[in-house]
Amino acid sequence: MNETHDMKRFSSGQTIAEIVIAISVVVLLITGLIVGSSGMLRSARSAPAKSVSVTLAREGVELARKIRDPQWATFVTYGTATGKTWCLDGAGVWTAATGACSANVNNLYTRSVVFTWNDPKMTVTVTVAWQDGGQTLQSDVTSIFTQWR
Repeated sequence: MNETHDMKRFSSGQTIAEIVIAISVVVLLITGLIVGSSGMLRSARSAPAKSVSVTLAREGVELARKIRDPQWATFVTYGTATGKTWCLDGAGVWTAATGACSANVNNLYTRSVVFTWNDPKMTVTVTVAWQDGGQTLQSDVTSIFTQWR
């Protein structure tokens, strides 16, 4: 009888250990699911802003093309060998940057354009940045222009 009583006591201790381990595993799985879900929600929330930023960056390249097409000599003055930065607002107005560009497109996005002259071509990099959840996110589009006429 003593032996049976000892086995029951050992069994009940083992069951408690199994329950603690099982609960720990479940808590870890739930924590992982919560972290993964919050990351997915954050990505889903920022996806529309990312899409708009890429569109604005591409628009910036097209606006640079509109400067190049009529007169290459004017276009060349927008850049320098080390790169010259311009702010480009939502109305398509170019302003030479004297520091960081402000949120000049829809009061949310900042669009800056860097013209880097490397004879006989101009590299144009458009950066659109915005704030999301305390982070600064950005989209960049780069294009190389040559005198095609």
